[in-house]
Amino acid sequence: MVLTRRQEAELVTAIQGRGEIPLKFAYLGEGAKNWDRIAKERAAGEGVNSIQAKLLKKRVDDFLSTLGAKNGINIVDIGCGNGTPVVPILEHLKTKNIKFNYVPLDISQEIIDLASETILKNFPGTQCKPILMDFESGQFSDLMYDLKKDGFVNLMFFLGNTLGNHSDMSRVLSNFRDSMTSKDYLILGLELTNLSRIQWLFPQYENEGVENLVTKIIKDLGVNSFKYDVSWNEKYRQIEMRAILNKEFKVEVAGEKFTLHKNENILLGRSVKFTEYTVTKLLSDVGFRTELLTTAEDGSFLLSMIQPTRYSV
Repeated sequence: MVLTRRQEAELVTAIQGRGEIPLKFAYLGEGAKNWDRIAKERAAGEGVNSIQAKLLKKRVDDFLSTLGAKNGINIVDIGCGNGTPVVPILEHLKTKNIKFNYVPLDISQEIIDLASETILKNFPGTQCKPILMDFESGQFSDLMYDLKKDGFVNLMFFLGNTLGNHSDMSRVLSNFRDSMTSKDYLILGLELTNLSRIQWLFPQYENEGVENLVTKIIKDLGVNSFKYDVSWNEKYRQIEMRAILNKEFKVEVAGEKFTLHKNENILLGRSVKFTEYTVTKLLSDVGFRTELLTTAEDGSFLLSMIQPTRYSV
């Protein structure tokens, strides 16, 4: 496990302060391959990724007509994964002869490389402008501003229910909001859930692929005896993946030594579940206005095209 000094400090603080290992670190290094396998399996089936792709294809003209791009579009793929989710948009841009740059933005260089490889394979000659950064750490308006120097507009994507993985969703959305102008748009993709049927979702998180992904960091720390547990947190409306330790472990990160005790409960990942109401309220509270909102026919997924709200005083 190779982390920067800042990441090491964040990891130690998260473990000692709130008993959590931030899921974002699981995508670093070899973890990127773990995620790629999961994403390909989901894309091949009838899961969230497949439904999202169908919905994007169905409403792509509505999104692009709202954007009104003339010179070209920067497709800013935040938390880009393997790049596959934005392919339907790029296919449409190519068909319409609209110029575009692909901008994968992620904390993991390995994830960025996977996404760039996918896009270049499907769209040879595409100009990729990768951004390696942790979007949880703050706004990135300078980077978004620089992308528009040739008259391109920014169309940001945050797909695949990724927002629900974060402990502070308002902070993440605020970072996006503060990185946008009144001409920029963000397309948010979120899974909608019938909260009375949460148990039906557990198999998505109990399979070997997800377990390998979310347990990577704790295993890298030398903790190798624990029970992997998936549960529902009613208060926060989220599925939680945890490691319940079978014995005591001495752990060291960046010279910091501490003890994890038997039966200690470490949060490895979360997936917040949304309804249409909770999504729209969250976006409004953070300071976004909704330009376009569309849902899948079965009500299982939502795409929302949003912009920062300009308040009049």
